[in-house]
Amino acid sequence: MQLDPRYTEGLRSFAEDLRALRISQGKPPLDEIRRNAPQDRPLSTAALSEALNGKRLPRLEFLMALIETLLLLGRPPGGRASVRADPRLREWQDRWEELQLLQSRTRQPQPADPVAEQGGQPVERVAEPVVELVGEPVGQRPARGKALRVFVAMPGSAMGPLAGWSDIPAIRKRVLEPAARRIGEEMACAVELVVEKEKSATGAIHRSMFAEATAADVYIADLTGANPNVYLELGVRWAMSDGVTIPICQRLDEVKFNVATNRVIVYGPMPDALDDAVTRITDAAVHGLRNPEHGDSPVREGAPALLVPRHEHEALRRELEGLREQQALDLVEAALRTEDPIRRGMLLRRAVDRNPASWQAYFQLGELLRREGQYPEAAAMLRRSVEIKPDLAVGWRQIGVALSQSGSPEREAVDAFDRALALDGRDAETWATQGGLLRRQARKSADEAPDTVLLERSLVCYSRASELTPNKIYPLMNRARVELLLGGLRGEDVSPVVARIHDLEHLARFEVSNHPSDPWALFDLGDTFLLTGRTAQGLDILRAAAAFFSAEQRAVALATVAAPLRDFLAITEALGSGTADAVHRALETCELLSWPES
Repeated sequence: MQLDPRYTEGLRSFAEDLRALRISQGKPPLDEIRRNAPQDRPLSTAALSEALNGKRLPRLEFLMALIETLLLLGRPPGGRASVRADPRLREWQDRWEELQLLQSRTRQPQPADPVAEQGGQPVERVAEPVVELVGEPVGQRPARGKALRVFVAMPGSAMGPLAGWSDIPAIRKRVLEPAARRIGEEMACAVELVVEKEKSATGAIHRSMFAEATAADVYIADLTGANPNVYLELGVRWAMSDGVTIPICQRLDEVKFNVATNRVIVYGPMPDALDDAVTRITDAAVHGLRNPEHGDSPVREGAPALLVPRHEHEALRRELEGLREQQALDLVEAALRTEDPIRRGMLLRRAVDRNPASWQAYFQLGELLRREGQYPEAAAMLRRSVEIKPDLAVGWRQIGVALSQSGSPEREAVDAFDRALALDGRDAETWATQGGLLRRQARKSADEAPDTVLLERSLVCYSRASELTPNKIYPLMNRARVELLLGGLRGEDVSPVVARIHDLEHLARFEVSNHPSDPWALFDLGDTFLLTGRTAQGLDILRAAAAFFSAEQRAVALATVAAPLRDFLAITEALGSGTADAVHRALETCELLSWPES
């Protein structure tokens, strides 16, 4: 068989571009491509090598799995949904279909002499289309470049008592095959002629019958003999497809129900009747194929609903979801780039509207609202983010923060922190934040000592956070504060804790040098002085930290600083006179600095 040079060159170029795509995606090893292939479409290393070297044209399913995997390996983690919406997949499928069409034409018998005896001029010869019986169950409708599927529903064994022509094999040979062949010639493509009664595959016949009623490109229903199954199949076809559907019969007076009002093509064994029937069947099929907007179904005519194959609907749904997800991500990224909180909120709300399934949009909007002090709405947005992504540990943590700041029942905030830690037990920030919540819960009225049980639980949380981040001043300083408070409440010697707080001054200074614009690092440094009796230096640092806040923000910030200092009023005897005086002076300073400026 002589290969069409266009096919040979096309296959070579196809393989070159496959290799170029692999290189552009980081040239992953064949074994890595195999491991990352879709589970339902595995790729072997041997087949990958053949495809990349252009030894043969791979199957379409294999090619699509390969392209999808290469695109996935070349982008940041994000799942296959966005990859399957990539327009390059359609481009590669189009190229494959063009090569497949060239290959199918290459396989046709070539004439021995390209020049006919007609004045010495070359005669254009059209390759005869493939007309074959296919017994396998039908899948989806053939894509562009593949063979047209002509399906025939007809009586299985007898044409009925009124039929003038009962030789079913002869009907196939003299009516159906010539019509299929001429359809292929007119459409310049290969044709598969499929007769339901000749299928040999096992299984329920209805599944095959109804699949053909949906997917066949041309559906011929032979109503001769008024076979009930043929009428059932024709009804399903009309209900499930706009066209192309061609009823045929040997006698019009035999056509039942309202089918007779449709254009039924009559055929018979006589030459004139045969030629006319083949011509009319061909013309009806070609007209319908070339004019897909023209429907021939009396059921579907004027119907408000469109019929879309399931695989196309799923592909469109995945593509739409991918586009919405990408649009929401773009809006989230734009929101994070802007410094204007109003514009950030606007962009995040638009992201939520565009893709209600975007957990990132809900999370970032919740965080923005929490920072603005809109705690109930913040908690609601954060809850939406974890509804979409239940394993989002940071989402549960920030729900706990928002609930604790909103005045909600403290049990709800603790439950949120517990959920976060169950998902990520190595998140130091969650441990430290829960420690702060438990320490606040331990506070009672001014004339009552703090709850030591809750303080113990708080100490466990701060200790775990400091183990996970041993060089961070925040959990270490809070751990020391709680240990100092518990030691004083129990009448223990607190001097070892005080000495440790003194040593933390060096780490606190290092934190301030790394984050010079962070007032909370300065507050921690100030406490290393105040809780070790170095009052003047501690108060200077306290004032410097307070200066970072605007007049409107300062009262809230200093109330947060004063609360743990006020806890130590319950253990002034254990602290000693110098440290107790520093605590009193610091509380007075916080109150003075909180007053509005005159």
